Amino acid sequence: MAHTNRISEPKKDKVQETLPETIMIGAVAVFVFALFALYPLYFQNRYANMGNAKYDFFKTAYTIFIPVMLLSCLCYLFLKRKVLLIKTIFREMVLADWFILAYVIACWISYWLSDYKDTAFWGYDGWFMGVMTQTVFVLLYFFVSRWFLWHWSYWWFITVPSAIVFLLGILHRFNVDPLKMYDGLDESIKILFLSTLGQATWYSSYLCIVLPIGMSCYWYRRELKWSALWGIYLCIAFASVVTQNSDSAFMALGGSFLVLLWLSFESNEYFMRFWELVVMCLASFKMVGVLQGIFSGRAIKLEGLSTFCSQSTVTLILLIVAVAVYVGIVFADKKEKMHIEKFCIVRNVLYALIPVFTILVIICIYLVSTGKVTGTFLNSIGYLNFDQHWGNNRGFTWQFTARMYSDYGFKEKVFGCGPDAYARMAYAYDTASLQGFWGNSVLACAHNEWLNCLVDMGILGLITYLGSFVAAFLVFIKNRKCQPFLVGGATAIVSYFLHNFFCYQQIICTPIIFVVMGIGVALIRRKDEYMIQS
Repeated sequence: MAHTNRISEPKKDKVQETLPETIMIGAVAVFVFALFALYPLYFQNRYANMGNAKYDFFKTAYTIFIPVMLLSCLCYLFLKRKVLLIKTIFREMVLADWFILAYVIACWISYWLSDYKDTAFWGYDGWFMGVMTQTVFVLLYFFVSRWFLWHWSYWWFITVPSAIVFLLGILHRFNVDPLKMYDGLDESIKILFLSTLGQATWYSSYLCIVLPIGMSCYWYRRELKWSALWGIYLCIAFASVVTQNSDSAFMALGGSFLVLLWLSFESNEYFMRFWELVVMCLASFKMVGVLQGIFSGRAIKLEGLSTFCSQSTVTLILLIVAVAVYVGIVFADKKEKMHIEKFCIVRNVLYALIPVFTILVIICIYLVSTGKVTGTFLNSIGYLNFDQHWGNNRGFTWQFTARMYSDYGFKEKVFGCGPDAYARMAYAYDTASLQGFWGNSVLACAHNEWLNCLVDMGILGLITYLGSFVAAFLVFIKNRKCQPFLVGGATAIVSYFLHNFFCYQQIICTPIIFVVMGIGVALIRRKDEYMIQS
């Protein structure tokens, strides 16, 4: 592409906005600002109260925001009652709207049929993922998707706070603690916490939503000044990936690259930008490894995959290969000897091999875990040995959860045991097994968001919840030329899906992904106003 893309601001409506519309637009803007700019940085009493502090912030925000929005929405509908037809509202709904609406209905059905309504209403203590919280997520999505107006400053609201979060996370891995977050924390558990988000899994969940947006916008935008700023931001974020110590973040990062690689076959410029991202990622990994060598006395020892990516020779070799490929592409493009769009068949074949590769991995896991193959290189790969302790004890948790769901009756299989009622159901089902494995610790969820949704809200809840993400992803990809955030939103959805295959809903990142989907739908609904100008 030889042209320069520029994002337009929304055009002024010729029809003057009503007061309720003005209030809703302003309220949404304030809430989105608070969620992206303030929420990640907010904490109380360091790590001792992180989960409750985040929930208190979020609950305070929506307690103010939701009533104002509901009242303004009712006033708007009353003022527009003569021109706003129900069939018009339904006709303007996208597929993601229908799935998300069906999801909240499934949540309430699950709640009303639950034997644990006291827990299912607000959620299990410390998790707060009950039916009320799920309803808030859905309301936020609909309010944002209808009343959000884009402004270029939102890039700053997203990137500056997250860059601070990532920098603090990197510094913590070198025992540099400017906010004194580790004061009073036992040395042996420091690795479990970082930055202003608390648990490493909570941190990686946030990272895996925000980073794909940054990657996509670097990949999409054309102005040199913006590319340089995005590049600096991404180097910080990539360095944070390799220091945050969660293996699931690497799978999410891989998913982000796969989405962008697919889209990169549209033009040479996109393809070059993709390889720039690869080079920045690998270079950031290696730079962390260099710093770990220089400051070995301060660097916190990380687990296998993180250490491998930052310190192994393999990463250095891959970096050299990536640089060579990028230089070759640039040279071929200048000589007009390469038109990457002609190689889409190669891309299609490569992506068709992904399910084949996945099946082969599952077969290898089965063969290794059951002892059907021994003495091979496969047995040396710990990830292939699925036992009770696999994935920080996820092996036991997933097996237990699958057994519990298989013993469900018809009602629970379809509607679940109630939103966030996993622990109540699990301990009623088999307390002895849980206490025998976990002792005094409480297993509050399945540590797999999709499996947990199946148990909590049944097959109906899982289908509508998964459908929401799939529908949003498809509509974002279809309309991606409207605004670069849509590519970021689609990539973030894939990243969130893969990351939370090993994680769970929680009060920091789940509302953010719902708002990201809402922003994307808002941009599509106003796509004529936000269309890229050439």
